[in-house]
Amino acid sequence: MKKTKPLWLKILLWLVLLGVLACAWEFASSQNPYILPVKRTLKYDVLGMTTANESRETAGLNADTLRVSVYENGERADGHPSPDTDCKRVYDDGSVTRLVNYTGGYQLDLPANAIFDFSLSPLFTSGYGEGFDVTVSREKADYQSLKDVITFELSTFLPWFFEDYTVENYVYHYEYRFLLDEGWQQNNGVTTTSWTDDLINAYFVEAQVDGLSDDLFDGYLYVNYFTPSREYLRVMFRYQKEDSAMRDKLLELAKNTRIFDPMGTAVYRTNYELELPSANWSMETAKTYVSFANDNDSLPPLQWGIFLQDFYVNGFDGELAKLEEKLDYTFPVVLYYRHFPTHEFPTEVMQENYEAGRLVELTLQLTDNNNIDMFAKSPLLEIYRGNMDDELRAWARAAADFGHPFLFRLNNEMNSDWTSYGGVVNMADPAIFTAVWQRIFHIFQEEGVDNCIWIFNPHDRQAPPSNWNNSLAYYPGNEYVQMIGVTGYNNGTYYTQWAEEWREFKDIYDQIWEEYHPHFGDFPWIITEFASSGIGGDKVAWMEDMFEHIDDYPNIRIAVWFSFADFDDANGGTPARTYWLDETPETLDAFRQGLKKQFGN
Repeated sequence: MKKTKPLWLKILLWLVLLGVLACAWEFASSQNPYILPVKRTLKYDVLGMTTANESRETAGLNADTLRVSVYENGERADGHPSPDTDCKRVYDDGSVTRLVNYTGGYQLDLPANAIFDFSLSPLFTSGYGEGFDVTVSREKADYQSLKDVITFELSTFLPWFFEDYTVENYVYHYEYRFLLDEGWQQNNGVTTTSWTDDLINAYFVEAQVDGLSDDLFDGYLYVNYFTPSREYLRVMFRYQKEDSAMRDKLLELAKNTRIFDPMGTAVYRTNYELELPSANWSMETAKTYVSFANDNDSLPPLQWGIFLQDFYVNGFDGELAKLEEKLDYTFPVVLYYRHFPTHEFPTEVMQENYEAGRLVELTLQLTDNNNIDMFAKSPLLEIYRGNMDDELRAWARAAADFGHPFLFRLNNEMNSDWTSYGGVVNMADPAIFTAVWQRIFHIFQEEGVDNCIWIFNPHDRQAPPSNWNNSLAYYPGNEYVQMIGVTGYNNGTYYTQWAEEWREFKDIYDQIWEEYHPHFGDFPWIITEFASSGIGGDKVAWMEDMFEHIDDYPNIRIAVWFSFADFDDANGGTPARTYWLDETPETLDAFRQGLKKQFGN
């Protein structure tokens, strides 16, 4: 007699089957940023599928006049691009240039005869033509709460019942909250409008900047194409705002954009090499540079620097002298901040430290409100307009009159949203930052500043964490930089609402080394400011780890400890990130023992 399965077993089997089907459906439909790379690897690397389709890519173009260019790993190539490489194809029929970026996963139409720069392909592609330029990047909405994750997953799994706007809200806030703010617009002479095109699922922002010279683009068009995933395509056009025909052309071509799964691996083709301005440096400046910079035959010992808030209260004979006595160590480098246009060149401070044998890391920040009000008038934009050259020249002449070497850190942490000169605060356009840097550099040269060592210093974590906002987008060029500044803090765990976590020194600087060294391995580096909070972990052990591993990064020639704190003003000024070197007797002793071990006495 045939046995029948128990009811409970049938129910269990059906539940297992439904579970398998649900998992298969979730895998097939999910746009989760962790699952997407797995699906793409399966499709393109394992199954050998491709997104290339020449008939689809040439649709609407004139076949009789069509020219085709193939690029692999940033160089012109023959035949068909390999799906394993950084592959791109450019079509041009004399009226339209069509870029098909396989590694970026998009197809974009531009005015005819556009020329492209693929050197920063893992981040973005830039291009230009007559009367316009463009920057294109594939982005991902990274900031998300647990609620956002659940809402997004439900919307992809059951789109008929759940709608999700977390990506759109992310773009509105993190990419454009400054541009769209009426107060910021009024303060900075910018007019902005925005709209949504539901037919192509895109969000448009258009901006016009007043007061720019004729050789600068003063019209901006940002197009953000949303996808079913947390990824979106960001396109930024620049043109002359009076050129309405160009604006209309760009808007019309924007309707043809197609987004697809990226394939292949994007590669960099950067050429960042150290070009020392020997002819423009004084002998004393060149000698100072050699005293800490990398040398072909040997490496000079790592030097330590310090920042104390007491510098602005009691000068350099107060807390600094006491700290040095406790450490039995004299800091050869001190960090000092000035703001422009608020502060003049600090001649007396520079002279005092020079006479004491200390080198000053002078940080100049373009802010007139100590980076407190990001919506205020931006000195960076005013310099870009050419409205502050006289003030800059006066500052430069004072620096030249001082006459002795100093480290010059201009606009540190520019890839952030907490500085007045940050990229996202200033038209979300890093090209403005680089143009201002170059302008200031040339003014310094014209005013005879031969005692200045220029430091390029992004933050190790950009905000927003967008590809267009990566530190490399702000690099002003080889002739304008003599040192690379790196900044990575262990912030501690006070701000749990921001998901801050304890980060060990090695974890921070391994990541920095991996990101920076392939591009800037030719430069000497300086940790321009860093520290560990005492909240959330063992600060003594952190310091011991720091001394144990800092020599793992031979490009680092100077390290400056930021001995102060960040305060939580919303809660009565509570110290939130306690960076003091001498926070406890134990942390002071850990630093002292580390110095003794390093210098052998």
